[in-house]
Amino acid sequence: MTRLAGALAVLVLGATVSGCGSAADVAGTSTRPTVTPQSSTSAPPSTPTSTAPTSSATSTASSPAEPSPTTPTPATSTATSPTQDVAARPKVGNCYDTGKAAFQRQRDDSEPVSCKRRHTAETFAVFTLKSVPSTAKINAVGRACNARFKQYVGGSPTISKLGLTVILPGSEQTAVGQNWIRCDVIELANYNGKGGVPRTGSVKGALDDRVPRTLRGCVRHWPKVDQPVHFTSCQRRHQAELIPESLNLGGPRADYPGRASVVADSKLFCRNTVLDYVPEARNYYYYYPKLSGWRSGTRDTTCWALEREGNGLPPL
Repeated sequence: MTRLAGALAVLVLGATVSGCGSAADVAGTSTRPTVTPQSSTSAPPSTPTSTAPTSSATSTASSPAEPSPTTPTPATSTATSPTQDVAARPKVGNCYDTGKAAFQRQRDDSEPVSCKRRHTAETFAVFTLKSVPSTAKINAVGRACNARFKQYVGGSPTISKLGLTVILPGSEQTAVGQNWIRCDVIELANYNGKGGVPRTGSVKGALDDRVPRTLRGCVRHWPKVDQPVHFTSCQRRHQAELIPESLNLGGPRADYPGRASVVADSKLFCRNTVLDYVPEARNYYYYYPKLSGWRSGTRDTTCWALEREGNGLPPL
């Protein structure tokens, strides 16, 4: 929710008094195709991917929708593989029981399964390439994936346990001429996860009206710096809660607004939004996109309500 790898910075602030925490970069897309959902990755505690606008707050930058990338273009054909031994080209709406190793490689040559059965990924967009994809091409597809995620699921990959990843064909598929990248929605076990957890049922339209309780992101014990943020049930007390609303800072073609502007807008948005959703919170974290993450598609600020003292935050 893996999400499109980039970099996010994180700040921890009090609900009434602000103070900076630490910030760090995480793995980007320089060496391999990476996308992770609710997107991108971040710093102290590791984080998610980001992608489309879902907030009612005013964006600091706007731009027209991402045009079809020069090489990757949206595919609508349903051409099948030349050999029966090789899985056919993926289609929107397919579900896959992609394994951990395939998620790590971001290559999957498995056959689709019924979405009513166990699966770990659901395809919401497919792009065709003219050649072996470079990092720049993968980033271009990733930006387009971010925009299409909201159209398919109904909300941004930064407001729930749902995230996105990009998957390339396996070696046998490539050998017979398949040259595509698929965009998959996955349910994450932790905020910066690199693979989907098993689930049943389609998530198409799952966030159309709101984030259902089963997909809300809560953390029982807020981790130390650089440790994974593992999701737990929101139906019991918890120390941190992912706010089901995010601030979109610019469209797919927008220039990076600059750190000062991003921080100021993110801080104001999260200060107000966290207290609206969780008035019991005394502190909050927010993750905002850094330049490296912006280039790979990260456009949203994500807010977390945080309460480490006493009994923590009440169940949802």
